[in-house]
Amino acid sequence: MVLWEIIVRKLGWKARMATQDNHIRAYVLVAIQAGKEREFCGEVLSKGLILDPRVERMDFVHGFFDFVLTLRGSIKDIDLRVMELRKSYFVRNTETLICFEMFTWDDLSSQLREEPKDL
Repeated sequence: MVLWEIIVRKLGWKARMATQDNHIRAYVLVAIQAGKEREFCGEVLSKGLILDPRVERMDFVHGFFDFVLTLRGSIKDIDLRVMELRKSYFVRNTETLICFEMFTWDDLSSQLREEPKDL
């Protein structure tokens, strides 16, 4: 049994998806055409997406994806923002990760201090 399974068993009753309409968070991974990062940023700024209160942040990253956007809102809000991003000529691919609010840091750290009994 891996550590994650132990934590889920001990705190499983606290595991839940954020169901309140405006409390869902999503990370949107965006792959851009090579060399078109500036143009994409310009488009995002011109459309006002970065000023949208549901867009918490947009980070330029290295790896398979070029940008990570953090969105917060209802599933409908998140879907609308993702669909708007995907309309961009510069976007090759997106991947959306919907967060589950499972544990607080205090919950995790107190469980990690205990010796796992099932290992």
